[in-house]
Amino acid sequence: MDTKKGGEAVENNTEWKNKEMTDKTFKNYFFLITFGICLLVALLNIKYLVGYFGLFVNIITPVLIGLGIAFILNIPMSFIEMHFLGFMNRFKTKERRFKSKERRFKSKKNRDLNKGKRMISITLTFIFVIGILAGLITFVIPQVSESVDTLMVKLPGYVDSFNSLIDDILAFFNLPETLWSDITIEWDALMEQFGNLLLSSVPEIFNVTKNITVGFFNVIMGIVISIYLLADKENLLTLKDKLIYAYIRKDQADFIQDVSTTANQVFHGFIAGQITEAFILGTLCTVGLAILQIPYALLIGVLVGMTSVIPVFGAFLGAVPSAFILLVVNPLYCLIFVVYIITLQQVESNVIYPRVVGGSIGLSGLWVLVGMIIGGSLFGFLGIILGIPSFAVFYAVFRKITNERIEKMIIEQEEPA
Repeated sequence: MDTKKGGEAVENNTEWKNKEMTDKTFKNYFFLITFGICLLVALLNIKYLVGYFGLFVNIITPVLIGLGIAFILNIPMSFIEMHFLGFMNRFKTKERRFKSKERRFKSKKNRDLNKGKRMISITLTFIFVIGILAGLITFVIPQVSESVDTLMVKLPGYVDSFNSLIDDILAFFNLPETLWSDITIEWDALMEQFGNLLLSSVPEIFNVTKNITVGFFNVIMGIVISIYLLADKENLLTLKDKLIYAYIRKDQADFIQDVSTTANQVFHGFIAGQITEAFILGTLCTVGLAILQIPYALLIGVLVGMTSVIPVFGAFLGAVPSAFILLVVNPLYCLIFVVYIITLQQVESNVIYPRVVGGSIGLSGLWVLVGMIIGGSLFGFLGIILGIPSFAVFYAVFRKITNERIEKMIIEQEEPA
């Protein structure tokens, strides 16, 4: 009798497991079919989806700009809080577990102190940024503008001197005199086509003006949003963690947290290091050219510094138009500048860049180029700048997963059968 009941129990248990497997299989197939149908509908209406996505991006553009501004300003704000306002932590009171009323009073006092500290740091950060912009507008931009005006006034004389030099070179090497004339004719034709292109683009001026106005409004709104984000940073991060762990499985939530921590460290290190490195390179370029008595040193230094924000090739991108300007002014100046910028680029690559940017990227030269190419192909100029840290995050996460899998395989192989 007991044997019969035991057999019936085993049979019922087997039927229950088979039913559970059947339900699970049905759910998996149902999910795959539903996903396939949704994917097919999305592909058939991809044009409308792209339009709706573009509309959605336009709507949240101020929020995205605010996130970007807050992310960048968080670097100097954290530095100010840690190194300049750290003394305010001495005024915090220790919270004890007993005497609930006293504990609530002390907690409120500490929260008010943290809010005051945060508002002071935000104010000092914006004063610092506005001071830099004011310094550029007051000292650098007028001198650069003056250099550009001087260059435009003297450019015809420089061009005539350059043409005379070319004629002397052609005569020295017994080259046909018509060679430079043909090049000049082709150049004039190219300039004429360029002028016609500018005239044909006049109707686009209205659209450009409208885009500038909308962009200015988005930037202002982004600055306001960034202030709120910086002021309430800890609460927003806590809310993010709660949402992740509330709706995502714990192991997946841990993985997301690990990736976000890695991304934050890489992007912070990369952005702060890249801006610092561009400032150092532009300053060294300006000072060096001034010492060498090369004309338009400040104009060239600003151009090289601005383009140095682009990793690896940025300085060379700024050096090309600078060398062309000096070539027209005096070929000897151009030669001195080319030798100096190549030397400076070697110092930057081997000394400045490793120390300033350091290990925040953690990529070899090959993967840096891959990140730039992929980012630039997908998102243009912004992708060139942010493609490297994005690829660095992907590389770090993929390397960690691979190493963990290999370690797990080694442990399984070493375990006795």
